[in-house]
Amino acid sequence: MTKAKVLLAVAFVVTFAAGAAVGLLMSRPGQGPHAPSWLTAELGLSDQQREQMHQIWSEAMRVGGPDRWERRRALSQRRDERVAALLTEAQRPQYDGILLDYAAELDKLDQERKQAFEQAVERTKQILTPEQARKYAELLEERRKRGSGDRRGPPWDRRRPPPEGTEQPADERATPRGGE
Repeated sequence: MTKAKVLLAVAFVVTFAAGAAVGLLMSRPGQGPHAPSWLTAELGLSDQQREQMHQIWSEAMRVGGPDRWERRRALSQRRDERVAALLTEAQRPQYDGILLDYAAELDKLDQERKQAFEQAVERTKQILTPEQARKYAELLEERRKRGSGDRRGPPWDRRRPPPEGTEQPADERATPRGGE
């Protein structure tokens, strides 16, 4: 089996696994749109602060529009179709270019999400009392250090470098054109 076929198969498996993980997380009790925020409990937010917090984070999660996940799926599908058309070794340079373009487009989407998150963090700080702001800063730092684990609350940047001696997938290794 060629590398392109293996990579294509891995991409489909990873996509399926990601969908299954999201489904499992959303079905957990105490989670979802009507569950109390972990910050409400940790910071002892007032009703007004809780409403403001909800507004801030609702706006942040809408960045990229309601079609954000559809855009990601379309990018993946377009990449997969282009890869399938390039199965010979002679076409390998084109395949590598496709991977670089895909990585650049995903990075752009990730940057939009990260920017919205950072803006929401700053807006959140503005509505907190000094004591709540101190506790919030501690919680942010604690969760950033912990990285993986409990996924409740705001989304954190979960990308980590691969462990020493492990191979990183080509589309994560690639740098966008012109960024070398």
